[in-house]
Amino acid sequence: MITIIKARKKENLEKEWRLQDNAHYGRPVIKWIEKKFRYKAVENEEIVGIIDGKIEAGTVFIETLIVAEKARGKDIGTSLIQAAEQFGKKYEAHRTWLVTGKEWSENIFYKKLGFQLVGKLSDFYLHADFVLYTRKIR
Repeated sequence: MITIIKARKKENLEKEWRLQDNAHYGRPVIKWIEKKFRYKAVENEEIVGIIDGKIEAGTVFIETLIVAEKARGKDIGTSLIQAAEQFGKKYEAHRTWLVTGKEWSENIFYKKLGFQLVGKLSDFYLHADFVLYTRKIR
């Protein structure tokens, strides 16, 4: 009989991971880097924008990007994405990706920056439709 119990964070099947790395990537994965980041934009000592996410295995995942309504149109969002990608380059990241609402106005912004729509997530967060964007880091 198999029993499912809570595992400690450090417990894993290291030997199995290595076998799967070869099967999935055609080679051993020597360094799977994961680092969190968070940057803010400040104007007149007031936070007007935030970006956070993580670098993982050669990608920059943008979890949150928000610019205050009154500060939009000043390239703050663009600058925050650039900061995240610069951080990612330090860890050999080659691609950026994010998820946003399918009908949200931010889609225009991401497309303008060269992000490509690569997936649709129907009935996702809070039963709303979302989309997945990605772009190569320049």
